Amino acid sequence: MITALLEVAQTDLVEEVVTVSGQFKQNLYGLIEKILKNRGNILWALFSILIIILLARLALKIVSSVTTKVMQNEKYQNNTPVAKRTRTLMTLFRSVARYAIYFFVFLIVLSILGMGKPLNNLLVTAGIGSLAIGFGAQNLVRDVVSGMFMIFENQFSVGDYIKIDDVEGTVEATAMRVTYLRSAKGDQIIIPNGTITRVINYNKGTAVASITVSTAYESDTRKVIELLERAVNKYAQEYAELIEEPPFVQGITNLGESSVDIGIICKVKPMKQWEVERGMRLAIKEMFDANGVGFPYPHLVTVPYEKPADFVGKEDIFVEKKDLHQDLESWQQVDADAVDI
Repeated sequence: MITALLEVAQTDLVEEVVTVSGQFKQNLYGLIEKILKNRGNILWALFSILIIILLARLALKIVSSVTTKVMQNEKYQNNTPVAKRTRTLMTLFRSVARYAIYFFVFLIVLSILGMGKPLNNLLVTAGIGSLAIGFGAQNLVRDVVSGMFMIFENQFSVGDYIKIDDVEGTVEATAMRVTYLRSAKGDQIIIPNGTITRVINYNKGTAVASITVSTAYESDTRKVIELLERAVNKYAQEYAELIEEPPFVQGITNLGESSVDIGIICKVKPMKQWEVERGMRLAIKEMFDANGVGFPYPHLVTVPYEKPADFVGKEDIFVEKKDLHQDLESWQQVDADAVDI
């Protein structure tokens, strides 16, 4: 009985293996036969996909060429608000067009491969997109929405020098999701729009050049203030194209431990505050040098130490006299620590 059951089980196993291998071969032959029968349609689908990709690349190239041509136009090469606004919109349009072209190419390729019509794919993609937004794409939506509001509110434009949180640089481009900055060192900084919480735009409104001059307590402060006024006013006359209002010497702003600090402010053209600050410092240094006024700096004073004549310490005792009348050559050297003083 047991032998018969084993024979039956072995026969069923062989039949099952044969059946699986037979099914695999049947499906493989069927697929090959289907490909051979529809090779014309398959080649046409591949050719269509290739044409779609080439057309997409051409469209991207056209968008890039048009936007670059507009931004390089002499009319928009200045720093006027209209020119900077136009360059900003061109970079944003380039970003939006790139995303839109990629998206529609993806839908058309799906329809060519037999995965629905473009409109149905759009609806399915919208449903999947809504689901993705609900589960974890909030950051993406936040970046896009924040970027659109920043552009519409004209918070900054391409070419502006701005500070975002703890980084600063010149705006190179604004996209749907990120903003590109170029730092003073040449580094490109990419910031997601959704993370921007505070923006300082140095290009809007007038700027203020502010410096503090440290002077010595020994100097005549009134004379020093007079020299400062002469120096900064002379600089303002020589570089009037940088100045909005004449410099103003505020007077003493702080009495430090080793210096008297005098403040100077001046309203200047946007983005010129650092240049004016450097220029005024040089003018002040030259004025002080010409009039013999020095700047305070740390000094190290060395006072020689003189030991009192009547002071005697352990280190001064090296010998002990055995006889008050013997000569100095007969003194015997002893250990100073052993002497009780």
